[in-house]
Amino acid sequence: MNWVFMIPIVAIVFGIGIAALGLWTDHKRKSQLLEHTHKERMAAIEKGVELPPLNADPLTNRGTSNVANPARILRNGVFMLSFGIVLYFALITVGAGEAAVFGLIPGTIGLANLAYAAVLFKREQKAEAKKDQDRLSPPL
Repeated sequence: MNWVFMIPIVAIVFGIGIAALGLWTDHKRKSQLLEHTHKERMAAIEKGVELPPLNADPLTNRGTSNVANPARILRNGVFMLSFGIVLYFALITVGAGEAAVFGLIPGTIGLANLAYAAVLFKREQKAEAKKDQDRLSPPL
């Protein structure tokens, strides 16, 4: 038997298997979280303690906020810009000069992230200055 044909079959089977494993572990984590929340609430009811308000969907509250973090955006921008530059010069070095243009795509995304981070830092500084000004100004 020619083993060359087994390579794509194994790749497809393992790819689907890894995706299925990811789905299964996510389901298991969510079910354990719901079970833990249920046990906590039942214990609180038995003790007569006031129950904390229940979120509409406790699975979506993972401690992440929707507020843009300027430091994270700055880090992503620096990474994407450096990745784009390295990819550009690597493709030129191996002789793929026409394909090197595609290295500019992550570089451009990195520059956009850096500009967005700068805007967020300025907005954060203005909000902090306004907060200090409001704190120091006497009430009327």
